[in-house]
Amino acid sequence: MITDVMEQSRYKPKTQTLLAIGAVLLAAIVYFLLPESCPESARRTAFVFILAAVFWSLEILPLYITSLAIVLLLIFLLGKPDGVLEMERTGYTIFLIPFSSPVIMLFLGGFLLAAGMCKHGVDTFIAHKAMSVFGNRPYFLLLGTLGTTAFLSMWISNTITTALMLGILQSNLKRLDSKDIFIKALVLAIPFGANIGGISTPIGSPPNAIAIGLLADMNIQISFFDWMGICSPLAILLILISSAVLYFLFRSSEHTLDLTDLESPKLDRSGWTVFAIVAFAVVMFLTSPLHGIPEALTALSAATLLLILGLLDINDIRHIQWEVLILMWGGLALGVAVEKSMLGHWVASSSLFVNAGWLLIPLFCLIAFILTMFISNTATAALLLPIALEIPGESLVMLAISITLVSNLAMMFPVSTPPNAFAYGSGMIKSRDMAYAGSIINIIALLLIITGYRYIIPFLF
Repeated sequence: MITDVMEQSRYKPKTQTLLAIGAVLLAAIVYFLLPESCPESARRTAFVFILAAVFWSLEILPLYITSLAIVLLLIFLLGKPDGVLEMERTGYTIFLIPFSSPVIMLFLGGFLLAAGMCKHGVDTFIAHKAMSVFGNRPYFLLLGTLGTTAFLSMWISNTITTALMLGILQSNLKRLDSKDIFIKALVLAIPFGANIGGISTPIGSPPNAIAIGLLADMNIQISFFDWMGICSPLAILLILISSAVLYFLFRSSEHTLDLTDLESPKLDRSGWTVFAIVAFAVVMFLTSPLHGIPEALTALSAATLLLILGLLDINDIRHIQWEVLILMWGGLALGVAVEKSMLGHWVASSSLFVNAGWLLIPLFCLIAFILTMFISNTATAALLLPIALEIPGESLVMLAISITLVSNLAMMFPVSTPPNAFAYGSGMIKSRDMAYAGSIINIIALLLIITGYRYIIPFLF
C-alpha cells in the first residue's frame, strides 16, 4: 500500500522522503521562530500551513492525500477538548463540517450532472452543434473552439471538457496541412477556453468553490447568479482577446478550413432526458434569488433524479472526481483553522498588509499570478484565500474574487492546470508555445482583473 502511494508521486521514494523531512523541518523552524506575541493556536496552524504549502507546491504526495493529512493534523493539533482553541468534546467537527458544506454539495451534484451528460453523449452533442455555427474561416473556427470549450467548462469538469474537445479536434486535424502552425492555435484554444470558462460559474472550478465557501463562513453569500454576473463579462472579453492573440501568433496559411465533422451525433431518449434535467437545473441556479431554493439543493435534487430514472448508477458515482472534493475540503478546513486560531488576524495585522492600502489586492493578485506558474490553481487559492480574507480595509468579495480569478487564469505552463497538462500531453504543442501565447493572455488578464476589482466589481455586487 505504501509502495502504491509512493508510485503516485513524481519523485523517487528516497527523494520523496527527503522532501517530506525537509518540509517538516521547515514548518518546525517557522513554529519556533514566531514571536511570543503569536498565540499557540496560531503557531500550530502556521506549522500545518507551511506543511500544506510545501506538500501542495512540490506535490510530494498527491494533492488529495495532502488534504486529508491536513484535516487530520488540524484535528489532532487544534481540535483536542479544552486544548489551545478551548473546544468542547465535539469541537473537532469544525474541521469535518466543510466536507458537507453547501459548496461541496454543489460540486458533488455538478459532478453527477456532468457524468450524466458525458454518459449519454449530451456534451458531444452540444460541442458539435456549437462548432457547426462558426463556419470555415480560420478566425471563426478558432473563436468557435474557444467559445465552445469555455461554455462546456462552465458546467462540466475542465479536464473532461479538454479531453472531449481534443478528441473532436484530433479526428478532424487530418484535413489540415501538418505543417500549418494554425494547428497550435486550435490546440491551445482548448485549455485556454477551459480555463476561461471555469471562472464563469461557481461549479466551473475548485478555486471558485473555495472562495464561495470561505466567504459563506463569514456570512457573505454569493449566489450562482451573482457570480455569473461578476465573472461572465470578463470571460467573454478574455475569449475575444485569446482568439485574437492565438490568431495573430499562429496565423493559418489557408483562407478557409473545414473542420466540421459531417456526422453530428444524435441524442436518444435518455440523452434528451438528461439534457432537459440539466437545462432545468441551470435555470434553477440562475433564478435562485427569486425562488429561494439553494443552488446546492438544486444540484443534488437533479443528480438524485438522474439516479432514480436509471440514467446514472453506482459506477458513475464511484468515478466522479472525489479527489477534487477532498482537495477542496482540505482548503476549506485550513481556512477554518486560520480564522479560529487567529493566525489570519495575526498575519493581517503586520505592517506589510496594514500599510498596503489600495495595493493590497494587486499584491495578492501578483502573488497568485506567480504561484500558479509552479503549483496548481486549486492549491494557490487554498493557500492565499484564508490569509487574505482576514485582512481588513478592502471588500472581502472583491479580494476573494480577484485572487480566485487570477488563480484560475493560469495558462503559461502545463503544470498550472489539468487542461494545460492534457493539451501538452497530446504532443501537438510544445511548452514554449503555451508559454509564448499564455504569458501574453495572462498579463492582459492580470491587468484587467486588477483594474476590474476597483472599478467594475463594485458596480456588479
